Amino acid sequence: MLKVNGQQIAYHDGMTVTDVIRAMKFNFPLLIVKVDGVYVPRDEYSNRQVPDGSEVEIIHLISGG
Repeated sequence: MLKVNGQQIAYHDGMTVTDVIRAMKFNFPLLIVKVDGVYVPRDEYSNRQVPDGSEVEIIHLISGG
């Protein structure tokens, strides 16, 4: 299991940050992702595996004026 923004989700072997974003149905393009408190750059989402039991935080960036 993973904890994403305080919610438990099912884990599968080889799960990446991109998989977590899809599982949570996030589609907003401007996101900040941390895995166990460590920032993950956007260009690493598809390659960065998320270990079972991790805590993931996904934050939407909002801009406006």
